[in-house]
Amino acid sequence: MTHRPTPSTRTRVGGALLAATALIPAAAAWFLFGVMLPDDAQELRSYRAAAACPTGEPLAAVEECVRTVSFTVTDATVHGGRNPKYRATLTGTPFWNGEVLFGNPGPVVENLTSGDQVHGTVWRGRVMRLERDGVSQAASDEPRDEPQFTAALGTYATLAAVLLATLGVLRFTGRPCRAAIYRALFLTTLLACGAPAVLAYWAGLPWWTVPVAAVPAALLLAEAVRRWNPGKIPAAPQGW
Repeated sequence: MTHRPTPSTRTRVGGALLAATALIPAAAAWFLFGVMLPDDAQELRSYRAAAACPTGEPLAAVEECVRTVSFTVTDATVHGGRNPKYRATLTGTPFWNGEVLFGNPGPVVENLTSGDQVHGTVWRGRVMRLERDGVSQAASDEPRDEPQFTAALGTYATLAAVLLATLGVLRFTGRPCRAAIYRALFLTTLLACGAPAVLAYWAGLPWWTVPVAAVPAALLLAEAVRRWNPGKIPAAPQGW
């Protein structure tokens, strides 16, 4: 029976601190699954169920109904590249004047110039959508039916917490795994979470299908990483 060297105090402290960092992605997973997913779903339901506001001048900036108003464009910014910016500055109403942000340039924002007239859909004090010449574009504030991607982030955060905790325990017990192995595991886990999210979104499947598919996929990919790296998964003390 081979005697295993006792890990140093520095190694144990490092392992404990590494395991403690697992609390960060664990907290992120709780927020994504416990707060963001239900809040986004409720906001989307409320937006879709909102009735049209009565005609006439609005009496308040924040209304639960949906109102279509006319704006004048004073500026439009379309800047792609590394730090993309897509926004339009609007004026001409009692409320809601200012910058409206978008996630992409088209089809409305990229064609706007100063002085253009547009119609804006307003809900709860925010511009949800712009329309010009029969073409509309959703603003960044408009609720979206994309819970699959939130579920993918939450699933990845959960699995990342497990990996960090495992890495910390291995280091604490004096059996650290090679850093390259864990880099590979984090990357394959990201792939295992991202691919099901894209497929579920395209197919219109509910968000819970993402973790159902991602967890076994991540386990299969982890097993593949283990098989591709024989002898490198710790069974005895190794150098870090």
